[in-house]
Amino acid sequence: MPITEERKQEIEKSLKRCSDATVAAALRFEESRNQDELPAIILGVLERDAANPKPEGVAAATDEARLIEDIGMDSFGMIEVVMTAEEVLGITVANQEMNDIRTLGQLKAFLRTKLAA
Repeated sequence: MPITEERKQEIEKSLKRCSDATVAAALRFEESRNQDELPAIILGVLERDAANPKPEGVAAATDEARLIEDIGMDSFGMIEVVMTAEEVLGITVANQEMNDIRTLGQLKAFLRTKLAA
């Protein structure tokens, strides 16, 4: 389904300071709802919001990478990730739902589950 100009602007605003590739993946996701776009969106948002980014960067992270220790996220950054996911993906996330998410793979699986609901 084609994206309205208003929705496109909302997504671009939510992903401000993210790479062009991240924004493009989010726009493709909005049109197609193809979950294959999620990794690019997630990694782009994590890269933008990491408080203490690691030298190798988020792009090198595997699903086993720990969000805090390996990727460099902090609690404020994780709040930003949740808010961005809600705005861009159109989901609702309760704070307590994020309590047990420690790795990139867990975050991806969680978002896929939320989208399937």
